[in-house]
Amino acid sequence: MSDVVEKRGALIVGAGPVGLTMACELLRRGVPFRLIDKATEPTDKSKALAIHSRTLEMLESMGMVEQFLQAGHIVYGTNFYNHSKKLLHLSFDEIDGPYPYALMIPQCETERLLREYLLAQGLAVERGVELSAFRLKGDLAEVTLKHEDGREEQASYDWLLGCDGAHSAVRHTLGLKFEGEQYAEGFSTFDVHVHWDKPDDELSIFVSDDGMMAFFPLGNNRYRVIADAPVGNHKTGDPITLAEAQKVVDERGPGHVTLSDPVWMTWFTINRRSAAKYSLGRAFLVGDAAHIHSPALGQGMNTGMQDAFNLAWKLALVDKGLSRPELLDSYQAERHPVGQALLKITDVVTRVATLRGALASGIRNRMIPLLAGHEVVQHRALKTLSMLGVNYRHSAIVGEYHGAAKTGGKRGALTKIGAWLEFAHGPLPGDRAPDGYVCSVPDGELLRLFLAIANGQHNLLLFAGLQADAASIDRLDQAANLIDDKYSGLIKPHFIVAGEVALSGLKPGVEVLFDTDQSLHHTYGAAEACLYLIRPDGYISYRSEPVDVPHLVAHLGLIFNKI
Repeated sequence: MSDVVEKRGALIVGAGPVGLTMACELLRRGVPFRLIDKATEPTDKSKALAIHSRTLEMLESMGMVEQFLQAGHIVYGTNFYNHSKKLLHLSFDEIDGPYPYALMIPQCETERLLREYLLAQGLAVERGVELSAFRLKGDLAEVTLKHEDGREEQASYDWLLGCDGAHSAVRHTLGLKFEGEQYAEGFSTFDVHVHWDKPDDELSIFVSDDGMMAFFPLGNNRYRVIADAPVGNHKTGDPITLAEAQKVVDERGPGHVTLSDPVWMTWFTINRRSAAKYSLGRAFLVGDAAHIHSPALGQGMNTGMQDAFNLAWKLALVDKGLSRPELLDSYQAERHPVGQALLKITDVVTRVATLRGALASGIRNRMIPLLAGHEVVQHRALKTLSMLGVNYRHSAIVGEYHGAAKTGGKRGALTKIGAWLEFAHGPLPGDRAPDGYVCSVPDGELLRLFLAIANGQHNLLLFAGLQADAASIDRLDQAANLIDDKYSGLIKPHFIVAGEVALSGLKPGVEVLFDTDQSLHHTYGAAEACLYLIRPDGYISYRSEPVDVPHLVAHLGLIFNKI
């Protein structure tokens, strides 16, 4: 028996963390969707654990970070050991963002919180529904869905979003290769209670001649433990006994460690694979459907959720006719390099961590503290771990205008050149926009910038400069007028005023935020008047110093239809 259903929005295939994130983002952007999963029940396993700083910022903009923080367990650093000898301590305190830590939360809890967000809006996952076939025809994806009771359903959608994991039916049907290899090493994982003297607010990683072992704290003495071993006769899903797990810990750990109360214990193998193309026509691959890699760094789920965050705002603009379909090409251009970089770094970390033998592991154990002793190395490591270093600087839809330094003016040549250089060293187009503090009234209560611009739109930050003059204020006002007249509801302008600088003659109704201590101006290199356009996903789309309205208009033409 076959049902026929009329076309409707997007079909999201797969209701794991990535598909659920996509659904939540499309929901708040007003794009109709249907979310299906062939599994009849959600997972009850811990699986992916870590949520990193950049993903927490993303969840904050979605309005649900507090629920995650309440349900998870915060860790503030990582320790590397060779048995009982500490090789390295890496503190997350220096992460330059509002969440200087990582959150440990079982994947089943992550999925639950995202589902509850949808349920609160009256939307639910359709379970026991499998994508059995589809074809792309013009502007539609014509699909065949198979229900648990055997019933088949024919339907058409504007968009097909493959969030269906490493064995993606969407990817297979599109004929996109998933190139890479399986690691020679296999891994065991056990979700157990651990009795020892190590802090439960830090990760503990042990490297030895016998292999590596990592402890991820979940709170209340419960840990996820991962250890490597030659594949041998094991295969994914094989069970592990508590005695076998205890033997591994005794051989590689610091001693005097006891495991108890196992919740989940299994064996798995890992691959490093990637699709060369993340999209074909109206179909897109998101998360593990596009890339899988070693669990080193715990960034797989985060990367998939950030894939969804990148694609959703673009899809919404195109779906509503506000942007041309070519905008969606930037999904591949921006996220494929991120996926490739993740495959490379996790491969290096995995191969170094799993070195065996006295000579190889001895060299590794000496190199870890030597390299980590350099501040530059630690800074880079934190940017990588927190995922705040992800950027789209080479994207075709980001840009800037930075005019030549002018040496005239009342304050002299050196001041002008200094301001020009300060802007040059500010955050670049494609970078994550830095956070900071502002006030809605002079000397008022401090408000984080991220919260002030958490509206789901593009936001135009119009910095008045440290000592604004009439000409620069007039150019800022022109930019605000343009946005208010032609892009209302798409772009929200905000004047950022340093200290006691007074603004007069501005268009009424444009929000003014006060940078009382001038710190935000310094963060953005805004000694002179300038502007920054921030995308809905929190990355810098465009910047200009001096403020030049024609150049801004030209850039907006890359994002929006002509208005």
